[in-house]
Amino acid sequence: MKYLIQLTALTLSLSFTSALMAKPNVVTTTNIVLDLVQQIGGDQIETTSLMGVGIDPHYYKATFGDMRKLAHADLVFYNGLGLEGRMQSVLENLVSLKPVIPVSSFLNKEDLILEEGIVDPHIWLNVTLWIQAAKGVQATLTEQLPEQANYFSARTDAYIKELNDLHAWIGEKIMTIPQNQRILITAHDAFNYYGVSYGLDVMGLQGINTTVEFGLNDLRLLKEVIKRRQVKAVFMEPSVPKRSIESLIAGVKAEGGQLKLGGELLSDTLGDRKQGTDTYIGMLRHNTNTIVKALK
Repeated sequence: MKYLIQLTALTLSLSFTSALMAKPNVVTTTNIVLDLVQQIGGDQIETTSLMGVGIDPHYYKATFGDMRKLAHADLVFYNGLGLEGRMQSVLENLVSLKPVIPVSSFLNKEDLILEEGIVDPHIWLNVTLWIQAAKGVQATLTEQLPEQANYFSARTDAYIKELNDLHAWIGEKIMTIPQNQRILITAHDAFNYYGVSYGLDVMGLQGINTTVEFGLNDLRLLKEVIKRRQVKAVFMEPSVPKRSIESLIAGVKAEGGQLKLGGELLSDTLGDRKQGTDTYIGMLRHNTNTIVKALK
């Protein structure tokens, strides 16, 4: 309730400023959703995200600065499906004040993956699902700015072409990995959509939510899979503490096995501009190249 009161007060105090702005102010939770919105909205909107590089959205808790950004927003996009965990109540309270839209709502429900009765929120790791999200963002922005309909349509068409090319490229790259080596083991179980789409068996030391700690039984089960499948490499993620994967590698080596760190994969956050991973397309190209290099 206190969040609703704070947001209402801030929204009213900022309404005059917002009305004077020439472009709608769009706020997103993750920088992955931010990139999608920027690709469609271009220079016709102002954008900002609450979570920067390396931030784990599962753990994230809204700050007072975030509350001001949300209050000042004309439109809010978030991932949904529980990804933003602790922020969920804030976003739900904000719905009564302005459009607050989960991009996951644009997807066909039958395309969502269930893990032990919980919907996996990592939808962006299947490019075809992100295309559905792009079309939904286009429709939403067009509804808000109908005079820019042609602009948003042209940008969406161009971006979807890039995404279709990316989807085909990933499929071709993964096919170069020998069939028996197409198993992806990561710090947490974020890559199920990627695995289903591109033909990889996927396992994570932690579950789909990083707030759930791994245990000795999780280590034991993965070590058995690694031994049976003769897995060469496992992968860490910058938004997840590296001790989980380090424990797995050490455990395998202690039993006489050989296992290496295949590299760092981006799951819940984009990377930085220097590495070319500050965009969705750059992130997936980096991930795919890293996976293929380690497993091929």
